[in-house]
Amino acid sequence: MERVKFKIENNPFFIWKTDLHVSHMNYGNHLANDKVLTLCHEARVRWLREKGFSELDIYGLGLIQSDAMVMYKSQGYIGDKISVEVSLGEFNLKAFSLYYKIVNLESDTEIARIKTGMLNFDYKTNSIANAHPDFLAYLEELKNV
Repeated sequence: MERVKFKIENNPFFIWKTDLHVSHMNYGNHLANDKVLTLCHEARVRWLREKGFSELDIYGLGLIQSDAMVMYKSQGYIGDKISVEVSLGEFNLKAFSLYYKIVNLESDTEIARIKTGMLNFDYKTNSIANAHPDFLAYLEELKNV
């Protein structure tokens, strides 16, 4: 059976550390698949906020997620101290990819790799838009981290 497999090529430009909570668990008492994307979303929001942006306002445009891939590597449990590392993938005028690695900090075990496709989106016209030149320049800087 074919599995999703991908490498994270670039170094992380943002790292968020947290603990796994009971609300992150499923009935198997390990990290729930839907919470993996929730953790990535939280890391993305925190990165944007640190830069003075939000998912609804990056130089007047927002973001909308176009796709997601998750590659599970190991289980996460209540109380695990984790990091969510965010790296930049490919980008162009209209879109960019973010890669995330969730790592158990105590065992240095990779829990999951995630990729999200992000589109620059104009919520006023409800359409995909070209990124602001200053945001493209910022992404170019991140490429060299």
